[in-house]
Amino acid sequence: MTPPRLGTLLRLPATAAHWWRRTTTAPRVEQWLLCGGVPLLLIAVWLTGVSSRLAFRLATDSLFASAWTLFTALTTNYLHVDGRHLFDNLLNFWVTLFAIYPLVAIADWNQQFRRLAVSYLLFVPFVIAWVNLTMLGGQTNQPSLGFSGIVAAFLGLVLVLLAVAADKETGGTLDSTWALVPFFGSLAAVFAVPSATYFPLRPQLAVGFAGLTVAAAALRYWLDRPLSLTQHAATTEPDHRLALLIGTTVFGAGVAGALLFVPAGTNVWGHLTGYTTGFVLALAVLLIERL
Repeated sequence: MTPPRLGTLLRLPATAAHWWRRTTTAPRVEQWLLCGGVPLLLIAVWLTGVSSRLAFRLATDSLFASAWTLFTALTTNYLHVDGRHLFDNLLNFWVTLFAIYPLVAIADWNQQFRRLAVSYLLFVPFVIAWVNLTMLGGQTNQPSLGFSGIVAAFLGLVLVLLAVAADKETGGTLDSTWALVPFFGSLAAVFAVPSATYFPLRPQLAVGFAGLTVAAAALRYWLDRPLSLTQHAATTEPDHRLALLIGTTVFGAGVAGALLFVPAGTNVWGHLTGYTTGFVLALAVLLIERL
């Protein structure tokens, strides 16, 4: 490696940080709370070693069996098995937020993002717990731990933000409802790949979502053909092009890492629930705004 290239590589973190600050419009307080406050909470909880007492166990009869059971459905999402588990989730969370904030600025979704972030942190855990009980309850008495389901909810938001940002950049040429096409496509891939022993191949669902993917793409193309995308791409600001590229990369890698190519023992149902709920809530906000 030549010295100029080495210098460029060493300056990459500072360059990325400068670009992120330049393209992000959210208040610094919000950024510190979400990017720093939530990770500090996760680290503090892990250091206290209270995981065994606040964990949600899959052997429980119902999400509403007791007030404590309902409480642990929330707290279990902020617990971790070990330091590696915590580090992986924090890294994924930071990478996802790195992609999200520039897209929020392009889409002008600052207020919408705040509401969705609160929903992901406080509401999505109960949906994850309910689905885990429905799909895995009675199979094991192991606790369901980890922040990854919430991170997956933010990943679902990335897809909607990409669509809204692309809509803004193209002046409506690429309508934001195109987000349904990669969403259905990702679900088709998830159910076509047996990623865990308790998440086997489901060909009927895979075929069904593949059909929805084709139908959504055909309908969206028939309603409004995006014929001038190349022209819009040429006039898009470089910072915005980079934000769209990073968002697309994070989305693709996130779906692969959380739902398709997962380590043994990964709770794919929790990830899938978080991802789907995050996307549906963000899509609902989008559709309500368009009424």
